[in-house]
Amino acid sequence: MKCLSFVFVASFLFLTASCNPVNNSDKLMVNEDIKQVVFFSDEKDYAHEASYYDAIIELKKKYPSEFDNMMVIPASNAKKYYDLIEIEQLPAILVVHGDEVIANVNGTVSKDQIIEPLSAVLNQD
Repeated sequence: MKCLSFVFVASFLFLTASCNPVNNSDKLMVNEDIKQVVFFSDEKDYAHEASYYDAIIELKKKYPSEFDNMMVIPASNAKKYYDLIEIEQLPAILVVHGDEVIANVNGTVSKDQIIEPLSAVLNQD
């Protein structure tokens, strides 16, 4: 009887040790207390990102504190976030507040097409 109990406990411990905990690494780790700017960069195609760089420079002049904690995520890590934040293509820039994406621009767009929606949400208090 002791042997059967030992085998049962050992089996239980073995099975539970092999279980993987829930993986939260796919969650975008942002500061939920502030408006966080996240830039998804396509390091293989910098030419399409020129308008994003220009927009970031201009927006950082107007909203320096919002860009102090900007996250840059390379394309190699971006794929796991596509469904989470509804990115259709790179490059992409978004503003997250709490657990909600409040502005999202992606693909090949002009500097003004980036600045307009981001400025609108960054102006709000």
